[in-house]
Amino acid sequence: MNRHIVLVGGGRVGQHVAEQLSPARNTVTIVERDPQKCDELDADANRVIEGDGTDLQTFGSVDLSAVDIVAALTNDTRTNLTVCELAKDGNPDTVTLLRIARDGEQDYGHRSFVDHVVYPAAAGAAVTVDQISAL
Repeated sequence: MNRHIVLVGGGRVGQHVAEQLSPARNTVTIVERDPQKCDELDADANRVIEGDGTDLQTFGSVDLSAVDIVAALTNDTRTNLTVCELAKDGNPDTVTLLRIARDGEQDYGHRSFVDHVVYPAAAGAAVTVDQISAL
């Protein structure tokens, strides 16, 4: 099964996600506004779109009817909320992942257009605790 995944935000988190997704099982599209980052991301994705993921014209260049998952991974929670909302408006069956930036923003996961919440700081802390506990 080949899943079509759209990552909005090609920074550290987005780039690591793209690198780790198996190309045999996933078609990855990255939407990134920074032209320099777009050049760097070409090797990590099947397609890179330069532009703002909250811009309807940019986001409209993605065929949302064929998208299985949209991960909003910028470092701005408001931007990520907008991306998730646009994704659900374009295809209610698309699974959305919202990256949050700060403690207390987990409640955004209760919004109808957010399926999952990702909090890199908490994930990093959990891995660190696991590593310390294993020593």
